[in-house]
Amino acid sequence: MIWRPSTLRGRLIVWYTGILSAMLALLAATSVVLLDHGLRNNVDDSLNTVARTIAQSARRPFFFDPEFEDSLQSMLGPELAERFFQLLDPFGRPDPRLAPRKRSRLSLSAEAMENAKRGHATFETVRIPAGSEKQFRLLTLPVVRDGATVNIVQVAMSLENVKATRASLLLVLLVLAPLALAGSALGGWFLARRALAPVDGMVEAARRIEAEDLTKRLPAPSGGDELGRLAAVLNDMLARLERSFDAARQFSADAAHELRTPLTILKGEIEVALRSSRAPAEIQQTLVSCLEEVDRLNSLVEDLLLMARMEADALGTRPSPVNLTDVLGDAAPALHELAAKAGNICTVAAGPALWVDGYESLLFRLIFNLAENAIKYTSSGGRIEVTLERQDGLAVLQVKDNGPGIAPDALEHIFDRFYRSDPAREGSGTGLGLALVRSIVQLHHGQIRVSSEPGRGSCFRVTLPLAAGPA
Repeated sequence: MIWRPSTLRGRLIVWYTGILSAMLALLAATSVVLLDHGLRNNVDDSLNTVARTIAQSARRPFFFDPEFEDSLQSMLGPELAERFFQLLDPFGRPDPRLAPRKRSRLSLSAEAMENAKRGHATFETVRIPAGSEKQFRLLTLPVVRDGATVNIVQVAMSLENVKATRASLLLVLLVLAPLALAGSALGGWFLARRALAPVDGMVEAARRIEAEDLTKRLPAPSGGDELGRLAAVLNDMLARLERSFDAARQFSADAAHELRTPLTILKGEIEVALRSSRAPAEIQQTLVSCLEEVDRLNSLVEDLLLMARMEADALGTRPSPVNLTDVLGDAAPALHELAAKAGNICTVAAGPALWVDGYESLLFRLIFNLAENAIKYTSSGGRIEVTLERQDGLAVLQVKDNGPGIAPDALEHIFDRFYRSDPAREGSGTGLGLALVRSIVQLHHGQIRVSSEPGRGSCFRVTLPLAAGPA
């Protein structure tokens, strides 16, 4: 299984380091091969120079005088001149002119002998003595006079220096390559972080953009690069979405406003018809049902109009200090009565005065809607608890119940407009209660969270920033 980084920055660093590793490995291998080839060529050139010098000297009558020995030792070194040089006759035997010396006998291969007969030099890599670990470079050079081979010169030089130099280079590469890779990975991380820093800023800005507030835009990096063009495209998309949402909100507000008058007239006419004693009982029952539906439609229209005003920041008044404890106390009698009708018990507990900046009527609606929702979905004999307290500089309102709870797949949708998690209750309410609650919480710069477990009830938790009380 191949490990793959989960972030773009990590993948860039891995790819960058991997490519650099391959390039360094290729460079190191090329360097070692070229160095080895160059050193061996230098050895061959040295052997060729020495062998030709010896071949030219062999033509003189006094070939092995002391002066020549001194010259040869200065060229090859005393040890090499003594051990790795020999002069042979055309048949590969030691030259009879050569004084007996204690020296290692250099091997003459059949290929070298055959090349010598044709007047060609031969380079070989041999072991001296045979079977040992040390390698030598051996040159077999014929001495040609009047088109005939008169002598064969053999010169050998050790390759230990070549091997030692190559090993030193490999050691340096093995030590420096990891350091270079670590440095390049660190540099790649720095460059990737700097290059992708605008992306992090765009991500954070995008997280703060919600459907209720599309006026914010992503920061566009300067320079007109790819990230700048991406930010510009996304900002254009946000602008189009903002216009679409504004049009939808305006349509909802206009539709709600236009529906208020005909619904009011319809309600009045139904009430007048109900007050007439001439209508049969069946018709009166139908009129009562119609009146209930008209009241429900009126409530729906009022909720839609209120939400549209909040989203457009067109409530007409400015927020003021509100004692949330008093608001909860005002809502308590209605909640007790509502719970009693449903056969439940609703307890309301509040501490000292907690002041927030906001709208008293909307905060009342917030508390009432949450508690009403809990009462509505809790079976008879259940218990609903409404508490208000101060925690870490925040006003915390909690509404708990021991009802059936909310399914996990419905938790993320319960604040959506017209969403009902219980199909059996399709006809109850307007489907805007919790959506309106969330809008009120956001208008007051607060947060709302819900936790629920099927069969064990639910808990809605609202936090609102505290404010100073009235002067």
